[in-house]
Amino acid sequence: MALLALYVALAPGISSCAEVNDLWLLISSYEDIGITVHDLAFFLATHSFNATPERGYVTVTFSDGERSYLTPNGAAPRLADLWAAPPTPTGPVRVIVPDAIQRNVTYERTDNSRFIREVTRRAIFPVTPLGMCYDGSKKLADTYESFNYRVRYMYDPSEWDWQGHLWVIVEDDGRPDLWIAVDSYYGVMIDDEYYSAPYSFEGFENLNSINPKWRLG
Repeated sequence: MALLALYVALAPGISSCAEVNDLWLLISSYEDIGITVHDLAFFLATHSFNATPERGYVTVTFSDGERSYLTPNGAAPRLADLWAAPPTPTGPVRVIVPDAIQRNVTYERTDNSRFIREVTRRAIFPVTPLGMCYDGSKKLADTYESFNYRVRYMYDPSEWDWQGHLWVIVEDDGRPDLWIAVDSYYGVMIDDEYYSAPYSFEGFENLNSINPKWRLG
């Protein structure tokens, strides 16, 4: 609460204090070590905040026009840190590993009912709330990989407005090169659209390289 009091003291206005308090309570109620700027902005928007992703932070505009700024804080408590002024972006330059990301690939769906049942019962859906597909997909991948399944991420940046949509496909352990798609909110999916995506990759760290705020070269 000391941090919130300091923020309010530094904020340029006081009419949005109630909204700031609601925002603080929301981000204090969740933790997500892998949340990104776009994921955070979408999560806030689903809770009725006017949130806009920027490069390195999220801008929240309150009803009186005042603004707050949030940055994902990794393993620290809460979803994000709250700022009264736009933070200055810092950090290393990201290098994309050659061939780590495949473009416009289509995978063939398995019809192995035994395998599909196993994949379904390995997780309880929804894994995360609607709007947190990044974190949910990471949790799914970690779960399936712990059972020695091969997992790939599928990412379509054109879905869900500016966030895009992320899900996973799991390779049939009895029939190599056949897969089942899994959405972190809806579960196992058999729709054809879940077996093609503009981007496909192994390793969650590759997501930041193809996020709409980054350029894939």
